[in-house]
Amino acid sequence: MISGLKTGLKKLKEAGFKLTPQRRVIFEVLESSDKHMSAEEIHKRVKERYPRAGLATTYRTLDLLKELGLVTNISLGEEHKHYELAGKCHYHLVCLRCGDVIEFGSNFFGKIEKGLSKDHGFEVTDQNVEFHGYCSKCRQKGEKIDDLACGYEG
Repeated sequence: MISGLKTGLKKLKEAGFKLTPQRRVIFEVLESSDKHMSAEEIHKRVKERYPRAGLATTYRTLDLLKELGLVTNISLGEEHKHYELAGKCHYHLVCLRCGDVIEFGSNFFGKIEKGLSKDHGFEVTDQNVEFHGYCSKCRQKGEKIDDLACGYEG
């Protein structure tokens, strides 16, 4: 059994839920994915492995997994949510022109969390950092780039 699947099974059991075949396949789909996926994309991959899976059940399962802290969802500048397994500490660059999403890691935000805790006695339990702008491909195509959003020039 996959590590994330073991954690998911444990949390589901602790909350009084079973690891149904569809929940198991959703975990496997999320764990094997290298990108953020909409519920529809997840459902499509789930159906390939478990043809009896229903879209409404996929949505309910994703909601349950989010409620249990096993899955996070983000908007990435779109109307629908994208899902991924929780616990991946990373951030997003979202291109406003082509929609590409670039994930990146950074110790910078961990330092901010520690500072918030120290200075304000605040415990951060979750964060969602997205920067919106234009990727290098779109910038090469002549996309106009305005000044920095916050005016900070370092």
